[in-house]
Amino acid sequence: MNTQLMEDEKIAAYGQTAAEHRATLERIRKGLATKVRILVSHISCPVCRSFEGAYDFDDVPELPLEGCSNPTGCHAYYAPVLDRFGP
Repeated sequence: MNTQLMEDEKIAAYGQTAAEHRATLERIRKGLATKVRILVSHISCPVCRSFEGAYDFDDVPELPLEGCSNPTGCHAYYAPVLDRFGP
């Protein structure tokens, strides 16, 4: 497999577009989540790692994060915070 194709596959696997991130955030907002968490992979840059944590919906930064220095793209992603108990 050629090297450029492998690099393109890495970007496709990890680097979502801003529109894809917004769609994910909207699905989380409409679900049972009380907050949204930004998670990062083990190869994330220091900027992305500094944003890792839970946020209120009104305060969550947009992804991909501005200032990300990872050559394969931003590896941060949204995840729901599900802390409600009961039916």
